[in-house]
Amino acid sequence: HIHLEFLEPNLTSHVQPNDAGIIRTTKALYRKAFCLRAVELDEAGAHEIYKIDLLEAMRMIMAAWNAVASSTIMNCWKHTGIQPD
Repeated sequence: HIHLEFLEPNLTSHVQPNDAGIIRTTKALYRKAFCLRAVELDEAGAHEIYKIDLLEAMRMIMAAWNAVASSTIMNCWKHTGIQPD
């Protein structure tokens, strides 16, 4: 009683809002924070400006996720066409 439905290749970003830009935005915000941190460490005279521990990385990604604008999430959902206007 299993019915398989095969989707077209490369369809994921059209039907999943996270792939439509939410993850990309989160990654961009994380990279920005990481680079700003590296610049601050460099200006402070640190030798290993790109070294980061797991806890700090998790805090930075959490801050990036929380900084994703609600309008970005709404636009990504609209882009997929899953929900009606």
